[in-house]
Amino acid sequence: LDIIHIDPWKKYPELNAGIEETLHNMNMIYDINPKVLFEVGTEEAIRKFTPDELNELLKKASEFDFFDNIKYAVVQSGVGIDLGKRINTGKYDEARLSEFIDVCKYWSIMSKEHNGDYLTNQEIKDKFNVGLDAINIAPEFGQLETLCYLEHMGDDIEDYYKICYDSKRWEKWVDDDFVPEDNKEELIKICGHYVLSDKKFLSIKPDIDGEIKTRIKNKLRELCQKI
Repeated sequence: LDIIHIDPWKKYPELNAGIEETLHNMNMIYDINPKVLFEVGTEEAIRKFTPDELNELLKKASEFDFFDNIKYAVVQSGVGIDLGKRINTGKYDEARLSEFIDVCKYWSIMSKEHNGDYLTNQEIKDKFNVGLDAINIAPEFGQLETLCYLEHMGDDIEDYYKICYDSKRWEKWVDDDFVPEDNKEELIKICGHYVLSDKKFLSIKPDIDGEIKTRIKNKLRELCQKI
């Protein structure tokens, strides 16, 4: 891989332990491949960071040979996503984002925010105007592909549903009263993009790669033109 995101923070939420694990993994990978690039830090849904904490991570990383290989640091501005409802959540804090960006600039590392899904073009533009370098938009594009498959499958979604259900990737995105059998299409929309490489899905997926590529390109053009 050209670039690897080192993100142990779900298992190591305590600052010093998370930093130690991050540095250990980067050092090990760098010894194997000194050309690999890194992304460090994590999104707010996994562990809420302060700008000072990110600075501490980068300060300690600067003592290692692999420091110049860090391309991105994850920054936070108070937002997250609800994949079940397909909305962006939380409250955007421009001042907080600006502080994170200042930390990245001090260390000459590019800033990247996760959970950029389901934002308006203007909201994304506002973040870049503050100085953000990059933004992750993943589930929204994955769901775009899922919707294409659903359109072509029509009412014949039982196999796709079963693959998604068995993956259990939908569980963390729904409320306790969610009944899968009564919401098969909704369940697929929530986690269909998680199973796109599943061998069972590959055996049933419609041959519409060209259409999916066109839709993704159109969405990217729309974002780029307005940002």
